[in-house]
Amino acid sequence: MQDMGQGITLNQESSARRPGKRLLRAAVGAWLFITLLACWGCSRQPNQDAFLIRVGSQTITVAEFRQAVEMAGEDAFAGDGRTDSQDYKDLRIRVLNQLTEELVILEKANTLGLAVTEAEVNQAVDQIKADYPDNTFEETLLENAVSFAIWRKRLAARLLIEKAIATELVDQVVIRPEDVAEYYQAHYSGGTPAEALSEEVNKRIVTHLRRQKAEEMYKAWIEDLRAAYPAEINQKQWERLNKEQENVH
Repeated sequence: MQDMGQGITLNQESSARRPGKRLLRAAVGAWLFITLLACWGCSRQPNQDAFLIRVGSQTITVAEFRQAVEMAGEDAFAGDGRTDSQDYKDLRIRVLNQLTEELVILEKANTLGLAVTEAEVNQAVDQIKADYPDNTFEETLLENAVSFAIWRKRLAARLLIEKAIATELVDQVVIRPEDVAEYYQAHYSGGTPAEALSEEVNKRIVTHLRRQKAEEMYKAWIEDLRAAYPAEINQKQWERLNKEQENVH
């Protein structure tokens, strides 16, 4: 699976996990804190509600950023007792960049008038739940201290990000017959299996090439969006967070 920028991905395939588990883990993880409205019941300090990142009408608060870093750290440093201050500094910068990138895309989605319907979210939820037997879906959320309501909001935000990427990039890619022929020659030189229909093979090739070309376009696209929708970083809060981290490590 190829990463683009600081964590947004186009390719939904994964050899390591089934699609439902991949999307559940991602939605539970640090990169969807864009719609988190509270610090999951924790008591807030005075400046927790202050914004840290703002892009147009989209914001990330200090509390949301703290939680994002905490969960990203659990993934990055699991079982590693040798992490130092530089490790955490790098992690915090990565999370800052990733969340900023997501806000930029969400603001673009807002400008385009894109939205995710209740039916679309419900369908995605059902598809993910279907990948989990018995009550393991709910247990996974509990293990990550995430309520279903908040998880669902983050899933909806992720779907909106993917819709914006599809609208702006994937759907704009033009695949020429010679592109398909070149790919076919390179990867199917021995011919296709007897049970594989030509139409099905061509469809897979076109889908793959579309995503590949969209990934190649992503870097320039996100740079243009960053210029069009500049992010405001609350320097006072950022400096405060950095000082706190230095005291911890």
